Amino acid sequence: MIPPVKVAEVKYLLTQPGLSQRRIAVLAKVSRASVSAIASGRRPDYSLRTNPDDEEEDIPQGPVERCPSCGGRVYMPCRLCRVRSIKAQERERTRMRSRMAASWDLPRQVG
Repeated sequence: MIPPVKVAEVKYLLTQPGLSQRRIAVLAKVSRASVSAIASGRRPDYSLRTNPDDEEEDIPQGPVERCPSCGGRVYMPCRLCRVRSIKAQERERTRMRSRMAASWDLPRQVG
């Protein structure tokens, strides 16, 4: 992925008269295909696509504590425990689906 600063540099160089895309690629140290994509607008602007709410979520809140579930020293709430619980729920759902599918495949005994 090209850093936004490089993209801005390529955009600036594209406005300069007398520079070919090949020369801009050499000057900016990016591929000619990247220069072409930026020039034609095919390359998405990744700096605009980032969600500022996601970045705020990654900022640690509060002091480091010991997680009561796993015992790790983490910023609470413990992400590892949250991911483990989500994975356990997914495994349980998969297990239940396979049990239900197996019960539907069994021949029914009329008695």
